[in-house]
Amino acid sequence: MSSLHLRDVTLTAPSGRRVLDGVDLDVPDGASVAVIGPSAESRTALLRTLVGLEWPDSGTVLIDDEDVTYADPRTRDLAMVFADHALHPRRDVLDNVAFAATLRRKHDKAALADAVEDVLDQLALRDALDLKPDALGADQQQRVAIGRALVRGARAWLFDDPYSAQAERIRPHVRSVVQQWQAQRERTSLFTTSVVAEALSLVDQVAVLHQGRIRQVGEPRELYENPADMFVAGYLGSPPMNLLPAFREGQQLVTPLATVHLDDRLAAAVGDRPVVIAGIRPEHCRDATHGPVGVEGGVEFTTRVDDVEWRGSSQYAYLGFDLEPTLVEVLDEIEDMFEFDLFQDFLVAEVPPDQPLRTGMSIHVVVPHERVVLFDPDTGLNLTRR
Repeated sequence: MSSLHLRDVTLTAPSGRRVLDGVDLDVPDGASVAVIGPSAESRTALLRTLVGLEWPDSGTVLIDDEDVTYADPRTRDLAMVFADHALHPRRDVLDNVAFAATLRRKHDKAALADAVEDVLDQLALRDALDLKPDALGADQQQRVAIGRALVRGARAWLFDDPYSAQAERIRPHVRSVVQQWQAQRERTSLFTTSVVAEALSLVDQVAVLHQGRIRQVGEPRELYENPADMFVAGYLGSPPMNLLPAFREGQQLVTPLATVHLDDRLAAAVGDRPVVIAGIRPEHCRDATHGPVGVEGGVEFTTRVDDVEWRGSSQYAYLGFDLEPTLVEVLDEIEDMFEFDLFQDFLVAEVPPDQPLRTGMSIHVVVPHERVVLFDPDTGLNLTRR
């Protein structure tokens, strides 16, 4: 096992775009960490810098306490699954899986043979042993690349969006295989993925990478419940957190749908700001149309349901509102700052599937007061972060 560290790493792509901008990241010994964010280029650049295929403009790359910033990839001893699989075109499946491990000096041939047999069975590659990569589907090619990394006794495993080619029915199984190998061998693992829900459910820690910078690192629940800024709040969750402009009027905040009383917690967060951004997760909206929901002193409002989306285990009510054109311009500026769509002209409320809900009806919503999150519109920082 080994720990991986990036210290103030900056990298500029050939296009001139800065894909890593002062990145600090620690992957503890034996931990499993996922890097998520909208830019596949930045996510891949981070892995390539760790493995030694890219040298940073500045900063330091460490494996354990060893500075490997400009070391040859072979000396770093990291196994990487590339997004394009990078298989040897003239080798069959069996040789592709075993090849990287056989290059290691003094490798245990018997142990390697057992590992190869095991991974071929677990990744459903047994029937494709004699096939070359061009005869395989993209999903099989990806599983071969995963298998090649797993059987290699490297210091750490790096996976670049390793499940993207897998069909939905087999994707959970492939994830489970990798998780089991990682847990049994206590191997340090770093993933990138474009599927946020996947990252939140699979790893010890999640790092949110956006605009070349690490926005937040922590346990999945911590990031979801206590986001560092508006981007993290809006990026994590499906549907994402509702973000509403909120104007201070005395001891309350006025949003397009509801008025929020400023208790001590929120008043301290607002300070002397005349406007903030209020965040509410869809699942924290309770439908109180047909009776009390056990929330005292919450944020309440009644409005019209513009649309309903039924999901089987739940349903979403879309509650529209109007915004002044000048306010829309301000919100657009915030989105430009984050280079990400954060705001909508509706609020999404998640409602139990057995609740009667239809377009055009009136709905009464209650939100527990402690679930309201406030953000600074100028910096995007979470003002109520614990």
